[in-house]
Formats: sequence, C-alpha cells, structure tokens
Amino acid sequence: MRHFSADGGGTARGGSPQSVLAHLATVANDAGNDTFDTYGMGEAIQALEGDIATLLGKERAIFSLSGKAAQLSMLRAHADRRGSRVVAAHPRSHICEDEDDAIGALYGLAVARTGSLVRVYSAGDLASVREPLAAIVVELPLRRVAYAAPSWDELVAITAQARAMGAAVHLDGARLWEVQPFYKRSHAEIAALFDTVYVSLYKGLGAPAGAALAGSAEDIAAARTWIVRAGAIVYRMFPMVLAARDGFRTALPHMQAFHDRACALATAFTAIDGVDVAPAQPTCNAFVVHLRGTIEALNAAAQAIAEEYDLRLLNRVHPTANPAVQMAEITVGANTLAIDVREAATLLAAIVRRANA
Repeated sequence: MRHFSADGGGTARGGSPQSVLAHLATVANDAGNDTFDTYGMGEAIQALEGDIATLLGKERAIFSLSGKAAQLSMLRAHADRRGSRVVAAHPRSHICEDEDDAIGALYGLAVARTGSLVRVYSAGDLASVREPLAAIVVELPLRRVAYAAPSWDELVAITAQARAMGAAVHLDGARLWEVQPFYKRSHAEIAALFDTVYVSLYKGLGAPAGAALAGSAEDIAAARTWIVRAGAIVYRMFPMVLAARDGFRTALPHMQAFHDRACALATAFTAIDGVDVAPAQPTCNAFVVHLRGTIEALNAAAQAIAEEYDLRLLNRVHPTANPAVQMAEITVGANTLAIDVREAATLLAAIVRRANA
C-alpha cells in the first residue's frame, strides 16, 4: 500500500530493517567510513561534526545519540555559566510537553513557560519574564502549535530581546532542515541569530537516531561533559553516524521541494468542505488539518478509502477539545512527492464526506 504522509528521504525511511542495514553497508564503503569510532572519536564522526559546524556557521559541533540529552546538556551548560537555573521556553515546546520533565528531574533546571498556548511567542512575551534567565529556547517550527514559526523580523526581535536580558539564545532546531526554505535564508544565517543550535539527524535526514549541537568551542566542550554524564556518547555510534551522513547527501537537497509540496497540498486542502488547514501557508514540510466528524467515523472512512485506493492518506487522527472536529498531521517526504496533489485532495474530501454521511 502507498503511504502518503510518512517521512521519506533518508537511510531509515521506506524500507525494512534488512534493507536499511544493507544500504548502510554500501554507505560504509565511502571514504572516511572505514574505521570504527570510540566514544565519539573517529573519522566518520569528526567528518559529520565538521559538516554540521560548517553548514551552521559555528566553530564546533558534537554528535549525540540522544537529542534530548544533547539539548538539555547545552541548557545546563548555559545555566552553569550564568548562575541561573531558569530557562524560558514555550509552554507547548518539546521541553515542556514531550520529555516527562527531564529538564527538571535530571538537569535541575526550571522552565519559565512563556507565551500563549495557541501561538508562537514574541519578543514582548519574553520581555514579560521577570526572573533572571540562563537561556531562552526557540523551537523552529513549533510542532504543537501546528508547526508555526515566527516571521524573520520577529525572530530577530526575540533573539535581540534575549541578549538584552543577558540570556543565552538557544535554537531547538529539531526541524531546522525543514523550516529553512520558509525563511529563504541559509542555515548559517538562521543559526547566526543563536549562540547554540540543536539539530535532529533522524526527523528529516532519516538516520535511525542521533542529534548534534553546534556553537562555540567553549560551549560545546561544556555541553559534552553533560552529554557524557547522560550516557548519550557510547562506545560505538557508527551506524547512526553513517546514516546521518547519507541523509545530508540524499535528503537535505530535497527540503525545498518538500516545503513547496506542503504549500500546494495546504492550498488544495483548504478548498475542501469540512477541512481547515493550519497554518494556511506551511512554514516547513508539515502542517495540520482539522477535519469535521467524529474520530470513529473519520478513522473508519480513512481505512476504507485506503483499502479502496491503495493509498493511506492519514496515518493517525487525533481528538481535539471539540468532539465534532479531529486533527491530523500531514508530513511531506519523498514518498509524498510521488502522489498527485489533486488525488490527495480528492481522497481527503472523500474521507470527510464518508465520515459525515
């Protein structure tokens, strides 16, 4: 069966475990991949870290097996340096919603939840925080608010406000690769607004796992201590490293095409009765659709349409506060590019009609 909204593009996408491992064996034949790494040291890891630092315009980068450990380690290092245990983050950020209070329980930090639940925060929201801050975290895009992102001017204002408050400015760039086309600026131009940057190596690039931090040599050295303490630099990491390097080669060049297709799909879906799209103009390769109907009826209709047309359009339908309206995330990857926009819109309209018949 064809799958519409599953990610596509990197080593770990669109294949069985056996095919992924077979592909990694071919990747391992590339120059610089012929020796093992040991606790974060090795040719392939250093090459990957160098590529990330160069792309982001930073002095140094470090690979971590865990994105959570990488990001929170960086925030703890900022806190140690500035003598504050408080960081500002959006209340719907990864840090606040998806990590079971790892930032407090494991890293001893408190979060000043800043801004509204239904929009990204602004420089004005940040200015309202009264306690001294070690850092502010900007998640680009903000997944839990329909993958929204501030405008470039607002992003500049937010980072300037943070610096005026004496805080470090940290980018939660788990989807930086995907949001870069929205800003129409290079990765380095975006990263230049921030002291430190976290990027995922599996979300868009398709590695089985892995993340990286980039920043000054001093910042990365301080974060490394905490990443090691978290157990996120292990004896051998080469499978994830090789897959990430492959993702830079095979997936990163397609991010503009993914964003363009997301915009085309959003426009087509907006015209369907019973469907609302957020944001109306996607900021990355993903957006949210709100669908009229009960969750049971929509799931049944989506399954029936998938079987009839050999195309699973909606991976998962989630409830909202309104029992008559549900939501689903649409993520554009390589497989999505192979499916016609009109076909996708026709089938989504059929799902909503059938659910409300």
